[in-house]
Amino acid sequence: MNNLLNLKAFAKFMSHNKAYTAIDIFGLSVSLMFVLLIAVYTVQEISTDSRHTKANRIYLVGNENWIESGAAMSYKIKDRYPEVEKVCPVMCSAAGEKTKVVSEDKKLNADLMFADSTFFDFFDFPLLKGDRNQVLSARNYAVVSSSFARKMFGADDPVGKPLLVGDTISAIISGVIGDMRHSSLPEADVILRWEQMACFNSSLAPDALNNAGATVAFVMVRQGSNFPSRAAEMAEWMKTFYWPYEINIAKEAKIVSLKNFYFSGLGSNNLHTGDKKFVLVLMSIGILILIFAVINYINLTVAQAGFRAKEMATRRLLGSSRGELFLRLMQEATLLTFISMIIAILLALAAVPFVNDLLRTKLDLSVLFTLPWLLSLVGVLLVVGGLSGLLPSLIISASKPIEVVRGTFRAKTKMVFSKFFIVFQNVITIAMIAASILMVEQILHLIHAPLGYKMNNQIAVVTNAVKGEQYSALVNEFRRLPFVKAVGKTRGIPLLGANNNTATLQGKVLSWRQFVMDKECMDILGLKILRDNHLAGGDGWYVSQFAFKEMNLPEDTPSVTFDNKGWSFPIAGTIQDFQFGDVTRDKVPIMFRFLKDDEQPWAILVETQGDIFTANKELQRVYEKVIGLEAETCILDEELQKAFDSQIRLAKIVIVFSVIAVLISLLGLVAMSTYFIQQRSKEVAVRKVFGSTNKEILIKLVRTFMIYVGVAFVVAVPIIYHFGNDWLSNYSYRIALNPLIFIAAGLFCFVISFAAVFVQSWRAANTDPVESFRKVQQ
Repeated sequence: MNNLLNLKAFAKFMSHNKAYTAIDIFGLSVSLMFVLLIAVYTVQEISTDSRHTKANRIYLVGNENWIESGAAMSYKIKDRYPEVEKVCPVMCSAAGEKTKVVSEDKKLNADLMFADSTFFDFFDFPLLKGDRNQVLSARNYAVVSSSFARKMFGADDPVGKPLLVGDTISAIISGVIGDMRHSSLPEADVILRWEQMACFNSSLAPDALNNAGATVAFVMVRQGSNFPSRAAEMAEWMKTFYWPYEINIAKEAKIVSLKNFYFSGLGSNNLHTGDKKFVLVLMSIGILILIFAVINYINLTVAQAGFRAKEMATRRLLGSSRGELFLRLMQEATLLTFISMIIAILLALAAVPFVNDLLRTKLDLSVLFTLPWLLSLVGVLLVVGGLSGLLPSLIISASKPIEVVRGTFRAKTKMVFSKFFIVFQNVITIAMIAASILMVEQILHLIHAPLGYKMNNQIAVVTNAVKGEQYSALVNEFRRLPFVKAVGKTRGIPLLGANNNTATLQGKVLSWRQFVMDKECMDILGLKILRDNHLAGGDGWYVSQFAFKEMNLPEDTPSVTFDNKGWSFPIAGTIQDFQFGDVTRDKVPIMFRFLKDDEQPWAILVETQGDIFTANKELQRVYEKVIGLEAETCILDEELQKAFDSQIRLAKIVIVFSVIAVLISLLGLVAMSTYFIQQRSKEVAVRKVFGSTNKEILIKLVRTFMIYVGVAFVVAVPIIYHFGNDWLSNYSYRIALNPLIFIAAGLFCFVISFAAVFVQSWRAANTDPVESFRKVQQ
């Protein structure tokens, strides 16, 4: 045992083979870093909402299209179903939609959440100040987040301080909530009682049902209840009074457990949702990178088997058994993995900010130092060390002293076990390069798709907090800025959103998007009126070409009356079709009219020239000067990219892993080609003695490795074709799977591999045969 623990020989071997050591440790460290980061991210995603002790009794009630429901639905469900213990309707601010909050002389913009008084009975978010049973007991109570409290009050205790929310709601701070992380619910700056929502929007009053897309109905049932079994009966019940079911927009009732909602695939305007496929892809890529590193270790160690065989043969002659040699080699592989693991943890800690930005998350790597994770790390260490060392240990420990003396063992190890691994690495590398090219091309195709309106150099300034004469002052200040070309006012922007009005016409359900804007805004967007009926008074609506087709009416129709609620309007003309949202969304009927003088816009649209980011900062400065609050602005080009955020993130991740895969393969190929060419030095010398030229020998040496790349390319093509077609099938607007993608990926891998082996091959081809024979004899 003492002999096994003596690692001086291994340390000496590593010091004499610095390139081998550096490549092995680099490959394993970087791979393990990614594995650690992906593991923490995956566990956080999978454990979303797991902190809530009553999660197995909490359900969300919606339909097959969205998880939201009418404001009063929660209370109606509680009255109808005896197994329901309590309910908690919740409504959150839309992404990027902040509200002015004032306390004494301090003003801030805040993300709001409206919730029933039962909120802290349902959810176990940490309450840093206040009584869980009392913080929302009164209608005028409000709970603020710890980060918002620091911004607003500094070190002062916020409890008891007054808040004025949006000029209409007066509240008293009753508690402070900690970070709402790892939850479907978004983090909110201020949580208010649900009843206060009516001050902002009467359609969300506790007894209202007409707004079906803004409220999440959380339901807590009694222990042992099978509430999901009520879904079919609930859908039939809702058809008797709830309009989405009455007009067949919704047909099913969806009752989803809080534990399962995050990865349910149901859409939501209020809640965060996860992408299980994205998590699985991320895990798969991380495992592939780890396999790369393990393969590199195996390749390098097996390639050097001949060099270590003398040491092992000597140990056999001195009495060591094959089992002892096997254990020694496995111990060395595990030690190298342990060193790599320590480096990987340090690299992971340093990479957290980059990963958080890439994955839009907040990784908490402190969990790595908890007992369950430490035990898991030990398990990973043993598995990776075992896999890395198994094959080299079997091969090298099997060496016989007589084979080493004759030189036949070195011949046995030459390329026998590495051919498959080299091909495998190149297959994965080519596939990942092709995936990177394919993803980038598809995303660019989506971003640059024609939408029917202009977005270049446009900035939208949200005006929720702007009142009365402030609009004119703000618009005038914007117009004075030298980089501003035009300023328009609008209720709705095609990319960002607009009012929805659902109606039926001759039994057909039509979900309209309504845009109201001034002429300047219309010109900025480049919208075109194709037919103008010149109605007096401006009460009519211009209707899109697609809407006329959906209604099955001619474009000269003077007015339209819908089946439900007798809703009708005069048609002012025809507006050219344009896309609502990004190109992946289905076309919808569009209604358009001009903004009236007494109507307040929701946003100001500014067309700029020059640097868009400088312009955005200057607009924010002017807004803060005029209104006294931080501005909410968005650059439309950026917003379009955000629409494809998950695809862009996945593409970036694949590109990062492709670069790492290429680098690990490159370093491994350099090292292996060095050792293999050294093993063939005698053969090269003999060929030169018998008349082979340097060029012929160079071609022969390089061709050996290029053949493996060729084989890998042949294997990779059907893999790329299958998965590429499968991925593209998720998009209705997509590129074709161009053969140039295959060729570019294969050519790139070919060039990299050629560069990796050319230098060593050139040196071997130009070495004096006498020198080669001397080295062999030594």
